Amino acid sequence: MTQHSNASLLSELALSELKAYDIVGIVGTMTAGQSYTYPEISDINKDRFFQDSSGNTVFTQYSWQAVVKSINTSDANLIRTQIAIFINNNPSEYGTGTADFTQGSANVQYTTPLPSRLTSKQYIREHNEAFWSRINTIDTTTSTITLEGPFLGSSGTDLAFSTTDDIIDIYETMLTKH
Repeated sequence: MTQHSNASLLSELALSELKAYDIVGIVGTMTAGQSYTYPEISDINKDRFFQDSSGNTVFTQYSWQAVVKSINTSDANLIRTQIAIFINNNPSEYGTGTADFTQGSANVQYTTPLPSRLTSKQYIREHNEAFWSRINTIDTTTSTITLEGPFLGSSGTDLAFSTTDDIIDIYETMLTKH
């Protein structure tokens, strides 16, 4: 429970940094519909340590990453934002597998074997998508992973997927430039 409380507070710090960095202005100048990550726009496996205003690392037990996406081709000032809070600063050790992702569907058909230690309530993403989805159930009889919500990325079959048990929680919001 303490980790989730910490994650909630830390997500507010991350959101403040995104606003100070003017992430909406930066993403608004890029290709609409494409996902970008912060701190490294082109590296979906990069996380960031929490820092104070002087650049000193604080809360070393936790790190974070934001995924942002311009969702409206006619209004580049509106972006979807997902902030993942990690523990142990180890998101580079994602397990991988192969699956069929369908946009708008919560069901993901996977090819065995699954990554070791993968369980419900952990997070999965299509390898190139960047946005994480939380797993509701894993049915090993039908080789189906059911997500807590529909997959929002692009459909594709036999795609590599990533998973991690280092995410404490994910916070989603919309940001706009005023």
